[in-house]
Amino acid sequence: MKSLWKVIRRYSLSAGLIIAVILCCNAAVILYVGYVTSSEQCKHLDSKQEMEKIGASLEPANDKEKRTYRLSEPGQKILEESQFLWALGIAPDGAVVWEWQVPDHIPRSYTLQDVASFSRWYLGDYPVRVWRSGELLLVFATDPQVESRHSLFMSTVFIRNVPLYLKVFLAVNAGVIVIFVLCFGWRFYQSMRPVAQGIEQLSRKQPLQLREKGVTAELAAKLNDTSRVLEEQSRMLARRDEARTEWISGVSHDIRTPLSLIVGYADRLAQAESLGKEEQAMAQTIRRQSMIIRKLVEDLNLTSKLSYDSQPLHRTMCSLAFLLRDCIADYYNEGLEQNFEIHVEISEAAEQTKIYADAGLISRALRNLIGNSLRHNPQGCTVEAVLAVSSGKIFCRISDSGPGIPEEIVQNIEKKDSKLHIMGLRLAAQITKAHGGVLVFRKRSSGTYDAELIFDRGW
Repeated sequence: MKSLWKVIRRYSLSAGLIIAVILCCNAAVILYVGYVTSSEQCKHLDSKQEMEKIGASLEPANDKEKRTYRLSEPGQKILEESQFLWALGIAPDGAVVWEWQVPDHIPRSYTLQDVASFSRWYLGDYPVRVWRSGELLLVFATDPQVESRHSLFMSTVFIRNVPLYLKVFLAVNAGVIVIFVLCFGWRFYQSMRPVAQGIEQLSRKQPLQLREKGVTAELAAKLNDTSRVLEEQSRMLARRDEARTEWISGVSHDIRTPLSLIVGYADRLAQAESLGKEEQAMAQTIRRQSMIIRKLVEDLNLTSKLSYDSQPLHRTMCSLAFLLRDCIADYYNEGLEQNFEIHVEISEAAEQTKIYADAGLISRALRNLIGNSLRHNPQGCTVEAVLAVSSGKIFCRISDSGPGIPEEIVQNIEKKDSKLHIMGLRLAAQITKAHGGVLVFRKRSSGTYDAELIFDRGW
């Protein structure tokens, strides 16, 4: 379930990250709007400076009949480069005493009420700005397609509390985000928990039947189908393995009687005085090869049972040192050829150490390892059997003076479909594993390997 919590945590973090990104984007938009607004404010300040300069550039005209004003050249240049479409100046009596590009429909005389109206809003269809210069009221019109004017009244209490309102707004938003993330995360967890439990059951090869409902209905259905398929496959494999084990057991049983007859007759022929030495040697060869066949059949039956945990283990406290010496003695008693030698080295601690194991199977494993060295060195070799204790474990290394175990054999020891003849080593590995030990291969400097059995000490 830790993996499910990991998924939920990542989901919640992702949701929180997405919301945080959205908030950052909103903040960016607000900053952009603020920047644009501040830019407009700067333009407004520039317009005030322009109106002030234009007002300062106005001077009375030399017209005795009418009291008019004219604009100096610097002021005219500022006005032409500004954003204003037209401008006019109103005297205290309401008469227009100066104008620049004023449309014909704009009045040339104004009352106090007119001034009060357009000074805050529009004059005609134009948004206007006013500026006082001396006794004159200057009116500057801007493009209605570019600017518009609105009247906005706000409470001073509201303005003073804007920072507090922003803090409350952010706190509420953060709280809502946390609540939503937790709610959605919990709902997602509730939906995914049965699926995670189902996957865990499948990994343990347990039957599965999830409720096909909610957002995970389709996934639950797929898992249920997978469970049924795996269960059916397990039954088929079990029937196949059981049939194969029974077949191997039957073959080994049926072949035992004819092999015993062949061995017995070959032994009698080898001892018959009526036969020549060549015939006796042939009879001995028949007997020896028959014994090899018997051993192979027994190994095949045993490895099949060990593969499917159907071989009973008759455990007792036994001495690995004794079993090793007994195995080596059997080889010498069976007539070890002169070009072979078996040396044994047992430490004092190993002499006193016993293991809880099936003595017969352990002897079989030791015999297979020693026999592997003898069988694959027909020209002769010296076999070294070393038994020692270290770190609460007992080690038995089997090495020889021959070329050693090839790497190809070591790489394929666990493969059931391997075409290499590694029955003896595989059986030794299975026996060791059945006793909680392990068969390891120690690499030589030449690149080949020696075999080593490792068991936990019984006492």
